[in-house]
Amino acid sequence: MQKYIRTTLKLELQDKPGQLLTAIKPISESGANIITISHQRDEENPGSDLIVDIVISLQESALPKLLDSLKAQNIDVTRIGIERLMCMKTFILIGHILHTDLTDTVNRIDKKDITEVTELHIIMPKLDEPSTAKLTIKAVNEAEMDHAIEKLEKIAVEKQLMIIDEIGGRL
Repeated sequence: MQKYIRTTLKLELQDKPGQLLTAIKPISESGANIITISHQRDEENPGSDLIVDIVISLQESALPKLLDSLKAQNIDVTRIGIERLMCMKTFILIGHILHTDLTDTVNRIDKKDITEVTELHIIMPKLDEPSTAKLTIKAVNEAEMDHAIEKLEKIAVEKQLMIIDEIGGRL
């Protein structure tokens, strides 16, 4: 199974016609899906390099070849940001979340670089009353997300927590 990653590339291009097209062509040929493109001109220094941020989604195995292709076109890649966890879902948990070992709950869902609890916000009205938590899980794909949700459902039954189904969607 191929893993898709979301990658942000910061490029420095010469500020002249055709340079953006020169950068986009290898991206297209790599099979990447362009999510956003933004650029900045240095108004104080006309003719200086143009900074372009391009966010793409592509198969992880295709990234090295893409970087080589950009380099072959004399395009400077000054920064690469990679996000492997492309699928995100958010749930509400209600119950004695802290008293039933929150660390255990998170550790049982987390699988490094596969599924991770990335956000957790808890409201605790009183010590002996149920808490409410907003829990966000990210995963590399829908299948791994399904496994994480199954784990969360088993944990909820075991620890007598109520789950309010997904309140967010995929990235």
